[in-house]
Amino acid sequence: MTKPKILAFAGSTRSDSFNKKLIKIAVDGAIDVGVEVTFTDLRDFPMPLYDGDLEQREGLPANTRKLKDLMLTHQGFLISSPEYNSSISGVLKNTIDWTTRQTEGESPLACYKGKISGLMSASPGGLGGLRGLVR
Repeated sequence: MTKPKILAFAGSTRSDSFNKKLIKIAVDGAIDVGVEVTFTDLRDFPMPLYDGDLEQREGLPANTRKLKDLMLTHQGFLISSPEYNSSISGVLKNTIDWTTRQTEGESPLACYKGKISGLMSASPGGLGGLRGLVR
């Protein structure tokens, strides 16, 4: 039986993020039950704010291509994102905006199609990030 291969990351780039701490705990748990997990940090893939004019002029930023290539090699994603104003974080939204862009020879939503995702959130607030998970 082949082990599932999951890419795990937090929707926060802050060094001491609750969501980075949560995702690392979840990664350890997944590994303990036999899942192959790659932890990555979105901080390692800085991207400009999504801009269609920039995309048309220059194509995908190099870090977007690197992250998409990494995403394509995994069967699913485990994501822990803080709630910002009743939604996901800006850095996660921007990551989704860039990585959903189709390039030549690539099917639409190539790095998301057929993938399974798990979503989590951690927050010191009373709702624990709940409102960011329903979007």
